[in-house]
Amino acid sequence: MSTKPGAIQTLNGHTPNFSGILVGDEGQRCQLNDQVRSFILPNQVDAASNDLLFKAITTIDADLQQAGSLISPLMPAAIVDDQGHLQPFEERLLEVLREGHLHRISQRPRLDMHYEDEVTDIARARRLSKGALVHLASHSECWQRQTLSGVIPRKVMARFSKDDYGIYENRLYARLLDEADRYVRARLSTLGSLKATLEQAMEFYKSADIDHRLARAVCDIWGMTFDQSSTGKAFKVLNENLHKLEILHKTICGLRQSGLYTLVDRNARVASALHRTNILSHDPHYRHVATLWGLLGKTHAGATVDAEERFKRNQNLAQAYSRYAGLVLRRALHPYLGGRDQGIWAGKTLQLRQKRLEWELLITRASGEEVLLTVVPWLTTDHAPEMEVPSNRYIAWPAIGHDLQGDAFLGQWVPLSPSDMYCEERFGLLVDQTLQRILLESYGRLLEKIPTVAISLTKGASALQVDLQTKTMQVRDMLGDGLLSDLHVALKSANAVRLGSELLERNQELAYLQCCPVCKKQGRLIFQSPVGFRAECDSCGTVRYLRGPKGQRQYEQLLGGKYDFRTQGRRGWALSITG
Repeated sequence: MSTKPGAIQTLNGHTPNFSGILVGDEGQRCQLNDQVRSFILPNQVDAASNDLLFKAITTIDADLQQAGSLISPLMPAAIVDDQGHLQPFEERLLEVLREGHLHRISQRPRLDMHYEDEVTDIARARRLSKGALVHLASHSECWQRQTLSGVIPRKVMARFSKDDYGIYENRLYARLLDEADRYVRARLSTLGSLKATLEQAMEFYKSADIDHRLARAVCDIWGMTFDQSSTGKAFKVLNENLHKLEILHKTICGLRQSGLYTLVDRNARVASALHRTNILSHDPHYRHVATLWGLLGKTHAGATVDAEERFKRNQNLAQAYSRYAGLVLRRALHPYLGGRDQGIWAGKTLQLRQKRLEWELLITRASGEEVLLTVVPWLTTDHAPEMEVPSNRYIAWPAIGHDLQGDAFLGQWVPLSPSDMYCEERFGLLVDQTLQRILLESYGRLLEKIPTVAISLTKGASALQVDLQTKTMQVRDMLGDGLLSDLHVALKSANAVRLGSELLERNQELAYLQCCPVCKKQGRLIFQSPVGFRAECDSCGTVRYLRGPKGQRQYEQLLGGKYDFRTQGRRGWALSITG
């Protein structure tokens, strides 16, 4: 959402003269001047997956701006290499746990002795306090009885000692375990996401049920980042490190359920800045706690920024995600535009245009300009809400937590993430269906009020169906150059210029419709009553059908007698044609 041009507003008191995209600053409050709303905060369970997504988008955006070409939209190798290996804190923690230092602290911790004076029964007293005799002399209620030689006490002021585990070093140990547990859980989630991505890649290399054209297309994109050998190596390293982190997490959970951790107040906090005591400096076990605390602090470096910086970072992320959507769209449009933003298709001008954050696919023909498709990139970590969206408008979102391999879209919502091996295939299917719909809706459409001079030229033309009574003509197949030229001249001479343009446009559409959408080989359309066709590619075996009455036609594009997005991608699909 953008603000009105020229409006001067302040966001949450930290961004005066706010302009551009309205994004959150990672707080719930949204205040523009005197208007107060609320942001939807992301689920903390997905925090690690969100962080991985943001790093991937930022990395791809930097590469895109530097390369300026159609780079791979999949997970960058730099992210896999950086996140897939153990971090310095993890390596050090594994070493400390292996040497048993934290277990030693848990079982035999340092402690302080806390002394308290208390008036108690004589039977419980083990040691008298310094003022016990003075207290007894002045408190006769504590006497058992009085004798000639003195007093026999019933109660005395005794000193009790109590072990105090709440010293600074022990509080630091307990909070280290808490922070390490949160950190390792986040890392497990990150490595789990990377593993799922690599497993998808490995499936394309090995799976027997995935169409070889889909496998080759996805492997080509993935190969811009990883080849098959490096994918296998990265997967092996990732699995090993994931196993180590699982052991690490299990050990930390064990330490948090026994020993010293249970004796330290859970509400006791320590500052992030380490206070180096003698124990933390010289004790053979506690000094490792200080080292780990320092390394853990470095993993959070840069995480503490003010609200204005977070807001600017989120604005930049939204812009980067929009550019990422443009990259995937350009790649999906490559069969039509060859990597450019504009080109000729079926006698019409196609153009990909960015409008603020949105992307529009426009078509220009004799009747004017039309927006065929609008893609709205929305970098939200939330699930797709139920809302009414126009039929030619699609929202691209990361779809974190969704498993949509079997379906290309979720209504008007299209998953878009570097972790999704099908991201280009999804957009490719969206583009294919949008453009093919134009050709299919035009197929069999009648040309009306045909002049007699043009009708006389159609005798014996099998590609045309002419009704002499209604003076209508239906183009069922491509016309030869000679007949097309004669008809166009005749229509122009009869002052039917618009019909002549429509005839040329219809013929160009048929030329593209006859071309196999899978292998791009030319074929033939066999007309089927009432307004349909059948086409079978001799090269790749793709079979296409358009059947049913006008206004209720169904189009099917079949490979091996079926269409299935998971195994075929954009190559097999079905569509209802209402035009």
